[in-house]
Amino acid sequence: MIEFQRLLLGDQVRNDAFARALKAVIIPGKTTMADIGSGTGYLSFLAEKLGAKECFLYEVSNLLDLSKTIAKENGMEHCRFFKTHSTVVKNNPPQVDVIVSETLGNWPYEENIIETMNDAQRFLKPGGIIIPQCLRSFVAPVTSSRLYDELNVWDRVGSTLDFSAAKEICMNNMYVKDMRKDDLLPSPIAMGEGRGGEGRKEGQLWDVIDFQMENSSIREGTLEWRMDSPVTLYGFAVWWEATLVNDIMLSTNPHEPSTHWKQIYLPLLDLLPVKKGQTVRLSLKSDSHYDVKINVEWETTIVDQRGKAIQKLKQDMRKGSLS
Repeated sequence: MIEFQRLLLGDQVRNDAFARALKAVIIPGKTTMADIGSGTGYLSFLAEKLGAKECFLYEVSNLLDLSKTIAKENGMEHCRFFKTHSTVVKNNPPQVDVIVSETLGNWPYEENIIETMNDAQRFLKPGGIIIPQCLRSFVAPVTSSRLYDELNVWDRVGSTLDFSAAKEICMNNMYVKDMRKDDLLPSPIAMGEGRGGEGRKEGQLWDVIDFQMENSSIREGTLEWRMDSPVTLYGFAVWWEATLVNDIMLSTNPHEPSTHWKQIYLPLLDLLPVKKGQTVRLSLKSDSHYDVKINVEWETTIVDQRGKAIQKLKQDMRKGSLS
């Protein structure tokens, strides 16, 4: 747990973005804030230093005890600590001007941020501010063998042994990786618009979450790329972009300064050769209900020039477990 906090607090891109967001919304001596999933308390301590009137920290783990120690050592007098998950707080919780929750995962929803923020609305005064306000997720095809080869030791075990059963489990998982620009499909022709009707030259938008309203924990989207030259497909890269407040952004785009979140690599079960003029279709489904934690399904289809599906691979994280 402390290693994870070390990664968070060592991420200057993250820290600077949240510091700018808090500075933009805190009115000294007036603003009250709820810090949901407060961890070491860093965001609340920033808020107090910016003049927040009162900060309420909700953290279910033993990190809350550490944050109390840090608060005492730094003379923090306006922090109130609650060792509980915010969703189980009953009996009219304190109403605040600002809610902040840095429960963003490598896969953006894996820390249950959707359900947490749905519930957090009841802590907020009318007209209050939620940070982050919006979250967008992007996808790009991976056409470099680098990461696929790193995972696929199973075809190279040797001694005439067949480890295809282990390979199937391995490839039905998502992986946190540093994506390089040359890992991604160059200048793809995007056929679908994705949820929200936006795009980026280096990736397609597949999902948008507005945390100022209630959202479903099941997210689905289908994207397509038509190939203008032959390629071999090895999987997909996924990253996100969060609007913290106003125009203050935090991004895990591989073309932006790196963060501890890196990017997600969704491998394929087997590499897929794609001819010029054919289309790659990807269907994604993410379920981040509390009782699920996280499950991702991805289906890859190669479609010929006549619109006929000629090859299909279905993958599901539930197949990636040995339990």
